[in-house]
Amino acid sequence: MMRIFALIIAILVLVGVSLGGSFLWDSFLLSPAKDATEVVIEVAPGASVDTITRTLKEKEIITSRFFFKTYVKLAHAESSLQAGRFTLKPKTSFHSVVSTLSNAKANEVQVTIPEGFTRDQIGATLSAAFSGVDTTSWKQVTNAPTTLTQGQELLAGIPSGQGLEGYLFPDTYRFRNDADAKTVAETMVLTLQRRLAENAIVVPTHLVMPNGLTFHQVLTLASLVEKEVRAPEDMAHVAGIFYTRLKIGMALQADATVNYVTGKSDPAISLKDQQVDSPYNTYQHLGLPPGPISNPGMNAIKAVLNPVDSDDLYYLTTPDGQVIYAKTFNEHVANKYRYMRGGG
Repeated sequence: MMRIFALIIAILVLVGVSLGGSFLWDSFLLSPAKDATEVVIEVAPGASVDTITRTLKEKEIITSRFFFKTYVKLAHAESSLQAGRFTLKPKTSFHSVVSTLSNAKANEVQVTIPEGFTRDQIGATLSAAFSGVDTTSWKQVTNAPTTLTQGQELLAGIPSGQGLEGYLFPDTYRFRNDADAKTVAETMVLTLQRRLAENAIVVPTHLVMPNGLTFHQVLTLASLVEKEVRAPEDMAHVAGIFYTRLKIGMALQADATVNYVTGKSDPAISLKDQQVDSPYNTYQHLGLPPGPISNPGMNAIKAVLNPVDSDDLYYLTTPDGQVIYAKTFNEHVANKYRYMRGGG
């Protein structure tokens, strides 16, 4: 009997030593294979240790839920785990996993996208900030047809051949420094969706707004307004002028649309540039261009949805940024002569 009891004790000791060794190995010494594929996980704000552990196990990042939760408890790391988007590899040590999940902000980069930036300008800014984004991958993701899986409610109305220009909402963002182009683009589209909701702007399921324009056309007109003037009150005034021009069949004659084609940034375009052959040239073609020429902010979008009704048909911007309006062409020419600056 004593021999059987001793044998049982020996077996339990061996099992304990084995488990203990396995626990220590998984906690500190385990490392992913060199060719292991990275896995992205999302930790929601307020997620419990158990929820995080289940996600890690499902993604095969950890080998044991029980051991991982034991490690977290022994390391007093429950309150250290943060919400965010993390990149990990399968079969990573518990110590490395906890270290990564505890440093969301340390692995993030803040980037600001100004209102009126084009898709290409945004791509250049992102490629300089993030290792996972280059201009090639950015163009692939933001070109038509879109490959995004998020924000489809807004993207459903994009005409064939049009990419995400206009739908990449300008704001200040924080992403992991290895964020890829798709992640960034989807976040910007979802931010547009959220900001519209915050401003009580409802995009109907048929994508035709109360003013009779499609949502794509609203963004297109807002992108012109964004590039033409800066102050919210001027945006609403110029939006009203554009509506009047559209109504009477007058060309929009927005210099910014020509600059979008030529790549220039001259506030007053040349007569030669006015002749450039492009559907985006609103000097040569009536109506709206095929799509947005920039990514407008909320002030420009709201201006298009709430334009100022006036008798003005022309505007120009002075060197000090003041916008001067005119009802007739002769008055507009006089303003140009007086202020020495071309306008719309």
